[in-house]
Amino acid sequence: MHTIAFDLIVSELKKHYKDPYHNAYAEIRKVLKQNDFYWIQGSTYATEGDLRTLFRAIQSLKNIKWFCFSVRDIRAFKIEDYSDFTQEFQLNIN
Repeated sequence: MHTIAFDLIVSELKKHYKDPYHNAYAEIRKVLKQNDFYWIQGSTYATEGDLRTLFRAIQSLKNIKWFCFSVRDIRAFKIEDYSDFTQEFQLNIN
């Protein structure tokens, strides 16, 4: 499992993306979904794919000019063990 996490500079996003700038996040999600990534939370996406899948997704993001102008930080990493504890918290409130 590989993950991409990024942070955008909103002031730059407002300059380089057409209004409304919030739509940029939906566009990013669509591009990453086309590259076999799924949204986890915030600006974090994961894939069950290999390094080729990760590389293709990074290349796709690099082709988006407004993304390049707006990205403050972008990281990719491999997750060895992924556990979702959300259900444990939901059980606690029932």
